Amino acid sequence: MRDSDRPLDPNDEKKLKTRGLGTGREYVPFIKVHEISSTGESFRILGRNTTRPHHLLSRLELSSFLVFDRYKSTVDIKEQYPLPIIDTLSICERLGIKHPQISGKLKVVTTDLVIDVKNTSGLAVAVKYTDEFEDQRVIEKLQIEKVFWEQQGYQWKLFTEHEITPSIKENLEWLHAANQNSDELYEELSEIDIQLIFKRLKGINKRLSSTCASLDDEYQCEPGFHIGVFRKAVAANIIDAPLNTVFRQWSCSDLKIAQNLSLLTGGLADVS
Repeated sequence: MRDSDRPLDPNDEKKLKTRGLGTGREYVPFIKVHEISSTGESFRILGRNTTRPHHLLSRLELSSFLVFDRYKSTVDIKEQYPLPIIDTLSICERLGIKHPQISGKLKVVTTDLVIDVKNTSGLAVAVKYTDEFEDQRVIEKLQIEKVFWEQQGYQWKLFTEHEITPSIKENLEWLHAANQNSDELYEELSEIDIQLIFKRLKGINKRLSSTCASLDDEYQCEPGFHIGVFRKAVAANIIDAPLNTVFRQWSCSDLKIAQNLSLLTGGLADVS
């Protein structure tokens, strides 16, 4: 039987009616974390750009998401994006490969991340560990994605565990966690407040963490206040820091006020 004559998986057909649609806060991913096997890791985290929960199906997907979520030109990120079945069937026929299916029923092909970027073509990203390339079916699925997105005028890229260093990965997860935790302690801070607090680091070339602890004592702040301010400010792109160095090793002189600070509005409470 030709793949085009096979039925679509009923569960996929049902999900297509409500998922993979919309943009920004309104987008609903085709696959949600609670629908996959409990083995392995999955994450449901808030996006800086979309301000909605994103469903990421591996730690590597989390790392790749955090990279693009912090990219200043990112407009939108759609995860677990379903490709139209009519297109993937056509591509499979042209490539001479079997369409993904289970028990004779067609499965929808999804792309891990679809990123809309300011003033340029979009980017479609397939997130894979390199050992997965030993599976021929994985390679064939990647071929389907590549052809589809290039037809749409998007760049198509692979993201593997070699695309990100351990230090950057740890920093991104630490900074993203700062955005997840709402703390009234920081909600009233404005740009001016942040700059004033930043000036307390002037002329100090010691480790940031120990300096912040000393500043907490000096200004009679709650323990963790200063490091929390700088963590939130770096996460908000208000302060620049060397992400290729793990945050525990940052020195005070490593931090710089962002050059585009005048383009930002509001304070730390405006960070998603």
